[in-house]
Amino acid sequence: MEDLLVEGGFGTLTPSAIARRAGVDKMLIYRYFNDVAGLVRRIAFAPDFFPTFEDLCGGDSVADLLALPISARAARLLDRNARALLERPVVLEVMVWELVERNELTAIMEEARESLGFRLLTELFPDVADKTRLGTMSAVLSAGVAYLALRRRKIRWFSGVDLKSDEGWQQIALAIEAMAACLDGG
Repeated sequence: MEDLLVEGGFGTLTPSAIARRAGVDKMLIYRYFNDVAGLVRRIAFAPDFFPTFEDLCGGDSVADLLALPISARAARLLDRNARALLERPVVLEVMVWELVERNELTAIMEEARESLGFRLLTELFPDVADKTRLGTMSAVLSAGVAYLALRRRKIRWFSGVDLKSDEGWQQIALAIEAMAACLDGG
């Protein structure tokens, strides 16, 4: 199914097309997933599709992350998110299609990412007093990281930053930390 999505977007995900690509009877989709939305939901919430909470913690415990200044914590999580996205080319392609299409299937993908984002903000930033500022900064910085990861697919440089190098992503992490410094101290 993922290859169909990458090739033609969410509109190509019909029971017949999915079954034909998988070499199975389309009735199996209904039997195991009820419909295409059920199949997409299973994929979107699978632990190996989008980056997970554990992926973004990167082996650090919640207590370890909470011990960091808020700005360093934000930079570390956003850097790990960028790197996890770069390792998931199908997810990047899904994100491109989500910019082009809006339907029940894209809403499922959005729900999977938003539930992770809410968990990250709730569990890893309980010490930020201004939740509105935290949410807004998270939106802007996460969108920036996602955009740069998407650009990296086809373009090496953006504003003088080498998106295809580790050094470039380290520069981005340092910039995020500097921007998030306004959250330090609650």
